[in-house]
Amino acid sequence: MSITTSNPPPWTVAGSTPATVQTPPPAQRAVSVVGDYLRFWAGRGNYRLRDQPAARWFLPLWGLSLAVAYASSVMVTMVVVGLGGKQPDNAVGDLVENGSAIVLVITAVLLAPLLEEVAFRLPMSLRPWHVAGGVGVLSVMFVPGLFGVSLGTAIVGDRQEALASLVEVGMTVAIIVVLGLVLRLLLPKGPERGAVLIPTRARFVVIVILTAVFAAAHLGNFSEFTWFLPAFILPQLLVGMVLAYVRVTRSWWMGVGIHALNNAVAVGFGLLPRYAKSDLAQGMAGLAILGAITLLGLASITALGMDLYGTWRINQAASLRTYPDQFQHPVSAQQPPLGRLDATAQWPHGRPPPWPPGQMH
Repeated sequence: MSITTSNPPPWTVAGSTPATVQTPPPAQRAVSVVGDYLRFWAGRGNYRLRDQPAARWFLPLWGLSLAVAYASSVMVTMVVVGLGGKQPDNAVGDLVENGSAIVLVITAVLLAPLLEEVAFRLPMSLRPWHVAGGVGVLSVMFVPGLFGVSLGTAIVGDRQEALASLVEVGMTVAIIVVLGLVLRLLLPKGPERGAVLIPTRARFVVIVILTAVFAAAHLGNFSEFTWFLPAFILPQLLVGMVLAYVRVTRSWWMGVGIHALNNAVAVGFGLLPRYAKSDLAQGMAGLAILGAITLLGLASITALGMDLYGTWRINQAASLRTYPDQFQHPVSAQQPPLGRLDATAQWPHGRPPPWPPGQMH
């Protein structure tokens, strides 16, 4: 008498020999924001726009960029002064102290972040119209400004500033339209919108170049050039790296918001001498702003750290779920398959017990 089993044992693959052991499927690992950021700047991402912006990370990423900007600025100033140099005069700082507050808010907090994000971050998608928009703004509004030249003023004269601004806007729009139509024909396209067939390495190179150019463009904020001046754009470089990551992995509008808030804090520092007359009032207001920046930075670091730890816990749990008990305990995998069992070796007296109870065979 023999007993047969219709189902194969769990440690064998159907239709295979008993020695074949199943290989568990690979687990999909979760990635933290910190890990994703490091992979991004290590050249290990795909650098294509993601569909879900995850707006809940707006405040932590803003706090991180703000803390990095001011911490690096203080560090650079201390190093330069320690080496015998001095902090260079900032032409934008003079404008903040002496210009109209309303005009300053409109230009520095609203228009400047919008234009800079169009010029330096929007083209990172490598979509035809995004690239055209960035090139148009750069060619008309940024590149001539680095040489102290305004195209609109050069065309219509110094006395008609409003008309000069309109001329520059018209030139920018014309460049965007023409270049956008040309790029739609030249750039390779795939199933998604835009130039998705551009290699990953080329995308990464474009992001690096635009981030470096963004930082270098801020050299024009200083009234004179010295040997240590490039060190003072380190904050813009670090913030630009955060904004580039936000643009690709979150959304372009989130980058605009972070940029605008960073400029708002800088404008707030610049307006302190105007509205806080006494030294005590200026010191108290400055300490309040620095305290808020410090608290926001610490909260952001805490949020990123908790996300890092939570991601590690998720990956640990996923690894345990991927491997069933027989894979966690290799001894069980060494047991012989059930197959066809010899009843005489399983039951005393060479036969099974009576079934149903009370019936004898």
